[in-house]
Amino acid sequence: MSPTSRRRIALGPGAEFDLIRRFLGSEAPLPPEVRVGPGDDAAVLEGGWVVTTDMSVEDVHFRRAWLSDREIGYRAAAGALSDIAAMAASPVAVLVSLAAPRGGAVDVEAVHAGVRESAESIGAQVIGGDLSRSPGPLVLDVVALGRAAWPVLRDGAEAEDDVWVTGALGASAAAVRLWESGREPPAALREAFARPRPRIEEACCLVDHELVDALIDISDGLAGDAGHIAAASGVRITLDADSIPIAPAAVEALGADAALDAALHGGEDYELCFVTDPGAVDPAYFARQHGLRLTRVGRVSAGEGVWLRERDGSVRRLERGGFDHWGSERR
Repeated sequence: MSPTSRRRIALGPGAEFDLIRRFLGSEAPLPPEVRVGPGDDAAVLEGGWVVTTDMSVEDVHFRRAWLSDREIGYRAAAGALSDIAAMAASPVAVLVSLAAPRGGAVDVEAVHAGVRESAESIGAQVIGGDLSRSPGPLVLDVVALGRAAWPVLRDGAEAEDDVWVTGALGASAAAVRLWESGREPPAALREAFARPRPRIEEACCLVDHELVDALIDISDGLAGDAGHIAAASGVRITLDADSIPIAPAAVEALGADAALDAALHGGEDYELCFVTDPGAVDPAYFARQHGLRLTRVGRVSAGEGVWLRERDGSVRRLERGGFDHWGSERR
């Protein structure tokens, strides 16, 4: 992205994003201090500042029966900082606003300690926020700040490009599905949900090797987040079911088909999905030199939307994307 360009990014489909489009209203010119406005994982300001906010609400994004108070804070901060990774920016600081119910049911110091631990683990500091009482659920809102000379956006995908992901998918959603069915998830799945790690180093590594044309973090499921890249870039993305790297523990817990569904639609993996020129990535090199697992999961072509090539070779459009707060019920 040119350091002097200013633009908005097209939002993807879904009831939640329709509502956001109405909130934003007219396409008025962006302020001169804003290089990238609505539509990406974060806003970009003059000087390369990258700014995002992410809310975490009890019984919507988590349940207190599933996590310790410290884990709740850690996870909330990680979600916001993952948006910094999605822009290939370096984290600088976070601000956290916290509203807790009366009666001492929540240890607010432990929640805040989790936020601080998450931030400091990737080189950021807590620099402020707000504290309030809540008449109901525990609510956290984390603002994350980063810096990037050349932030990577969602709108750079072109026909014939390859689509790649880091790591393995589906573990966090598998943990939720087990909890919701009354079962305790195994340690690997619980860890994926409770202590996700923003892929800051991975994003910077890929940018250093000049491999990323479009980038997003996988917070709403691969189908939903690939859909954001497709919408922003005005292209079609076809994913290969056989190629999607699914966490083995998710397959063991749910079975192959349900684990694939968790990877496509479950979300909160906080891995990266990126698009680059065909044949540009040598996954063996990145595994050897950087300990980074990369998997090619699809291809970009002319058209629109996200499509899935099934294991039998048939291709169908994925009408269902990732989680939509205004389109479905949440845990």
